[in-house]
Amino acid sequence: MFTLTSRCVFDVLCAFGSASSLNRTNRRSRRRGRREMLDICNDDDATTTTQTQTQTQTRYNTKQCKNRREALMALAFLSSSSLFSSPFSVFLSSSYAFGEEEIGKEGDLFRPQNIDISDEFKEISQWGDPPVFLRKTLEIALAVALLRSSYDAIDELNICAMDEFQIKSWKTRQLSYEAYKSLIYPLAMEQGDLKNPLYFDHISFSQYSTLNAILNRNNGKPDMEFEEKLGFEGEVKRVKRDEKFATRKELIPAFSYLVGRNIFNFLKNGFELTEDKPFDGVPEFINLDGSQEENSVKIVDGVKALLQVFLNYGFCKEFQVSLQDDGKLIVTVVGPAMLWSIGALENEGARVVNDYVGYTTSYFLFESGVKSKRRYAKTDSSMVYTFDLFV
Repeated sequence: MFTLTSRCVFDVLCAFGSASSLNRTNRRSRRRGRREMLDICNDDDATTTTQTQTQTQTRYNTKQCKNRREALMALAFLSSSSLFSSPFSVFLSSSYAFGEEEIGKEGDLFRPQNIDISDEFKEISQWGDPPVFLRKTLEIALAVALLRSSYDAIDELNICAMDEFQIKSWKTRQLSYEAYKSLIYPLAMEQGDLKNPLYFDHISFSQYSTLNAILNRNNGKPDMEFEEKLGFEGEVKRVKRDEKFATRKELIPAFSYLVGRNIFNFLKNGFELTEDKPFDGVPEFINLDGSQEENSVKIVDGVKALLQVFLNYGFCKEFQVSLQDDGKLIVTVVGPAMLWSIGALENEGARVVNDYVGYTTSYFLFESGVKSKRRYAKTDSSMVYTFDLFV
């Protein structure tokens, strides 16, 4: 469901929907620039001409960069259904791949087991220190795919009105921005620069902090029915969530599955920012048709191939994957782009965190016929996952 303002859609379509539109904009800007230069050339002062030309070009470049950042930000927070009116499939019967009676048992496979989703809630407000080392620059396509995957999952489950979520997420980001800038000093970032892992860390924190606040309403029972503003004209629609996802306990496992599914599908199929071209190197689901030893090798190789995509597109600095004799799969991800924010969310008492690698790996294993449960441990430099495998 599309929400907020028509300006978001307009920015995205202008930035990514039509190369000819961009060319026309550039031509108009160049013509305007030439007219300004002709006026300037009538002035006898060559020094003034040079200075004015430089200032004009600088203003133009700055405006173009700002517009692109704004468009990328809008794209990151538009759900797939915002741009393509695909209907919401029956979640449990199709995309979730198992029956309603099994949700308590199977649904828990996709969330990290070290995060408590019980009704008791204790808020801790102290932020941890940011990473003290430089991380890789994120590819824009991956940064947007990760943010969109979570946003789409919220939208698909009807956790809340998406216009409300966008506003609250933006407010969370703005209210904490200066404090975060002070925290990371002397490192720096620019507003809207999704390629910078420092900025991505903060915007991801804001998204999930907002989600947790909504999930914690009414002691873990967010409103089942609400009004949502849609489209260009702000049409109001009454939305009711499926009763199977009435409380936080049902929503979080379903959300965890959907985020993993969405990320993998973005990687495998691409989206509008990649012109629907897949990300390079995304593996097929594992075909477990060999001996136990052969299947073990396939599992390790498949997860390595999946993590290589995250590495190639700048999400982390390096990774290791190994299978222990007791059947536990150990995955270490060094310098991930959400290393600070996942700890900050834990310190807020979050029930659901931005565990992109964990969600995607669990989904990949599940669709390959391997059920798993995972825990993670966060260090100053890495995320270390332990997957218990049930083949």
